[in-house]
Amino acid sequence: MNNIADSMVETDASLGAYMIPSGMGPFFDMGDHRGRLKVGADATAGAFIFAEVHADQGGGVPPHIHSREDETFYILEGRFAFQIGDETVIANVGDTVFAPRRVAHAWFCVSPGGGRATMLITPGRNFEEFVTAMAQYGFVPKEAMSGPDAASFVRLAARHGIEMLPHALRDK
Repeated sequence: MNNIADSMVETDASLGAYMIPSGMGPFFDMGDHRGRLKVGADATAGAFIFAEVHADQGGGVPPHIHSREDETFYILEGRFAFQIGDETVIANVGDTVFAPRRVAHAWFCVSPGGGRATMLITPGRNFEEFVTAMAQYGFVPKEAMSGPDAASFVRLAARHGIEMLPHALRDK
């Protein structure tokens, strides 16, 4: 007898379970924030990616709109400012922030010693490809928006359904 639970087990088993030890996973460096991909799109058939991010004070991503992904952040250390639509919130350790697709959002670490958070991006394949391309070109989001590579960065983001916005969230 094939029921929903059986097919879920088959699907999960076909993707393959694994563990990524602490401090391991593919590394990415975005200048003022860096981290490790803990679960990539290939492992989830593109359903999501899960990453751990370390941000310097002031590190983060300027305002943008995803047309394809939702982002969920869970704060592990420090404080982060999030602008989601017209609302700005300060998130502390243990807080979760959800930034849905098609809503402008930005995030920055505002704690003096930096901070650490996990990110869940759903779905994941397109965003993982975008981050990989940013790394290949050496783009740091905040710098790329105001530097000589701004037009190239904005075009790259647009190819991945991400609209970069010209204004910036001020540290609180």
